[in-house]
Amino acid sequence: MKKILFPTDFSSAAENAFLNALALAQKIDASVTLLHVYQLPELGRSLKTTTKEVYEMMEMEELEAFKKSVNKLRELAEEKNYGSIDLDHIMAEGETVYQITKIAKKIEANYIVLGTTGATGLKEIFLGSVASGVIDESSVKVISVPEKTVHHQTIERIAYLTNYQTEEIPVFHEVIELAKMYNAQVYCLHFDGDDSCKQGEEMQAWKEKVSSAYGKINYSVFTGNDFEEELLKFNDKEDLHLLAVLPRKKNIFARLFSKSVSKRIAHHLNIPLLTFPKI
Repeated sequence: MKKILFPTDFSSAAENAFLNALALAQKIDASVTLLHVYQLPELGRSLKTTTKEVYEMMEMEELEAFKKSVNKLRELAEEKNYGSIDLDHIMAEGETVYQITKIAKKIEANYIVLGTTGATGLKEIFLGSVASGVIDESSVKVISVPEKTVHHQTIERIAYLTNYQTEEIPVFHEVIELAKMYNAQVYCLHFDGDDSCKQGEEMQAWKEKVSSAYGKINYSVFTGNDFEEELLKFNDKEDLHLLAVLPRKKNIFARLFSKSVSKRIAHHLNIPLLTFPKI
């Protein structure tokens, strides 16, 4: 059976992401492991007995909060007709990103699904937050769900951001396999500020290699200086349910999102983001 790791911090963003984790689990026949990572403060070691007592009290408080959260999430699963999905839970102390990626590897998770608390757009996901660290360090696929994402029980439209490079093809085939499960439309999106002929040749070569694998693939090229605005317009038109990308180096995304980002983009481009382990 496949496995999904779902880190939770008890926030509303985590609850929203939980529904996405459950929907995916139901589709791919996976179990879901709830994970809560907490950190104990550095209180100094001069009063060892007192420090130990404080830590024990804090750990008990974290445990009680986690128990309540687990019960609440189980009730939510039942309410949304996901009660048949196997759920288990883990609590770990330590640095959040390290523990998430370590436990994902330990349980051999196929996906990490997590909410991005306070992260309302792609800029925030890539340039900050726990999700950014997990994307950087994870050896498994990560789905980051912005807090205001509208939950869909199925996935009808998937966009994949591509540079039309040969090394992306195995990853794109994974996107296709996911799309086949939902019979979803797939959009290959490319940003070309120069609209160069070379990019057109690369896109044609890419099409020849991948188009036969799935019959529902469309190709679009964004041009100009404002990638975010073009992506927002495309989403307004197509109502994407999932955006997939293969990160290479974080600074690529930093460059894409470093320009001024309008409030409209930050608040309305709330699409779950599927990222793959870096190549």
